[in-house]
Amino acid sequence: MPTSTTEHPLTSAEPKTGRQWKAPLPGGYAGPMRIAKSDSVAGLPAPLARSLVRLYGRTAAVPERAGGLLREHGFNDLDSVFAALEAGGYLEKAEVDSDGDVLWVTTILGNALAMASFGKPISRKTADRLVAAMLDRAREYNADSGRPLYVERLRLFGSYLDPSVDPLGDVDVELSLGMRTRDPKTIDAYTSASGRTFSTYIDRLFWPQKELVQILRNRSAALSITMEDIDHVTADSWVVYAITEDSGAAPPPASADP
Repeated sequence: MPTSTTEHPLTSAEPKTGRQWKAPLPGGYAGPMRIAKSDSVAGLPAPLARSLVRLYGRTAAVPERAGGLLREHGFNDLDSVFAALEAGGYLEKAEVDSDGDVLWVTTILGNALAMASFGKPISRKTADRLVAAMLDRAREYNADSGRPLYVERLRLFGSYLDPSVDPLGDVDVELSLGMRTRDPKTIDAYTSASGRTFSTYIDRLFWPQKELVQILRNRSAALSITMEDIDHVTADSWVVYAITEDSGAAPPPASADP
């Protein structure tokens, strides 16, 4: 565990009093944020807004990627939702595809929202225990060659890197994953074997990824896991797991890329 760290370039924004939470726009602002579940972000419940922007962190995509998630919570006008997120500085238009559909991607502020924490503070001792247990689950997952994905790397960032911070708001974790198979039939069979039902094709398609995050978190609200590239928001991180250093992991296929 690191004994020292440079001053972290990110700050934790405390929620303002009232139902509508607002944060400074990009340009001097950096996250992760700490907000309450009861707060409203761009007209959406804060947990829903966080879940939504997490869908747009790695690649630009059309609003329909979040269609199932929004409709599940009673938001049917996608254009209005995305206009509000754009006005709030959380999403921006990346390009317009050949069909005329707008592709959206998160801003710096949107990245911070994606990593926002709702949990109660935890002691460093508890944080250490949660990290150790998460690493055990990562090793167990990677030992199973029947999984369609594998954990490529886990990096910690944020306040956990500073040993003088106690208690902590949560433990921020970046997950980098790879695919053991790209065969649609194999992945679909794996998803079907879960016994779950899915409201949209996208939900079904991303089930293996969602399952992996759930396994690593193990229902702990104190583990904040993102697949966003944290190099965009911080220069400070600590690699706590890499499959290349795990002798018990089922080797990824030679053609696999993270």
